[in-house]
Amino acid sequence: MRLELTDEQGRELQDLLVSTLGDMSHEIAATDDAAFRARLVHRRQLMADVAALLQSATTTVVELDGPSELVRELAHPGD
Repeated sequence: MRLELTDEQGRELQDLLVSTLGDMSHEIAATDDAAFRARLVHRRQLMADVAALLQSATTTVVELDGPSELVRELAHPGD
């Protein structure tokens, strides 16, 4: 699949993904149902992958160890 976005659209989508990734971490931690938790974890990883693609399209690629580190890097680049 190929998707072309303007810089503004890319930034807005990235902001939305970062916000949603943070919210999902809380939801995953609070979920007792193992199957639902697994689906949420998979969904969070897919969203983190898209956020990383957006970041690499506009900035230098950063090696990250998972969604929570991605959220921190996207929220505070270069820290």
